[in-house]
Amino acid sequence: MSTKTKKPNKALSDVRREIDTIDDAIQDLLMKRTELVVEVANAKARAASAEGHGSFIAFRPGREAEVLRRLAARQTGRFPLKVVYRIFREVISTMTRIQGPFRVEVFGATDGLAYWDLARSYYGSSTEMELHDSARDVLRRVTHDRSAVGILPVPGNFDGGDWWPALATDLAGGARIVARVPFLEIADESNAVRALVVTQADFEPTDDDTSLLALAAESNVSEATMAARVKAAGFAAQRIAVAETRDGRHMRHNLFAISGHITADDARLATITSDGTVESAHIIGGYANPVKREKDGE
Repeated sequence: MSTKTKKPNKALSDVRREIDTIDDAIQDLLMKRTELVVEVANAKARAASAEGHGSFIAFRPGREAEVLRRLAARQTGRFPLKVVYRIFREVISTMTRIQGPFRVEVFGATDGLAYWDLARSYYGSSTEMELHDSARDVLRRVTHDRSAVGILPVPGNFDGGDWWPALATDLAGGARIVARVPFLEIADESNAVRALVVTQADFEPTDDDTSLLALAAESNVSEATMAARVKAAGFAAQRIAVAETRDGRHMRHNLFAISGHITADDARLATITSDGTVESAHIIGGYANPVKREKDGE
């Protein structure tokens, strides 16, 4: 009689049953998470009603960043964090839609498919999305729809990268930058497409943020002068973009990144404009800094 037995096959079936049990547990937890999210939505609705608002914005970029950072801190083994994030981004986006309307407006004039794929990856496979030919169209949709978020290029001197001055004017209707995507940056993927998220939700503080400061001055005011005014106000800032507008007046705009969460009522902002050289200085939002990794799983 052969000494071989069916134990290896039996062991494999046992492992598969254990995997099935885990899958069932995951599904049960997702259903439980959904029940809790409904409770959260009801609480938000009651709070909004008490404050005299007819609705609330379900999108919470600061909370999302905290969830993703916590997952990154506990992730071990060969399973890629990027995949963990993709799974949880589906969950988070679905839970946002359960709480209320939610849609994504995507800039598509340059690298349209790249921005579309980024938005789809970050905001879910079944979230309503629309592609737009210009940043102006994206901002217009976000300005008129509190449930919409816009995906726009990281500011810079290229086609589509000069949209941000509008956020420092009344034309933006309360829209601001609240997030940067993707939230995971891998060292060997430095050329990956990145974007900023614009919406009417709050730029919420987390433990690790970047604030964005937009300055506007007459065209004859140099960039060095603007930087000097920012430094004199007490901000350690890095200029990340320059733009010019000619809507009646020829204006020069500088965008600075500041470490930390700076609010719109920060007294130092008035210092920048106190001598009249710089006409306006506005915090136009910011983002929770993404998680960075040298490599990822596998």
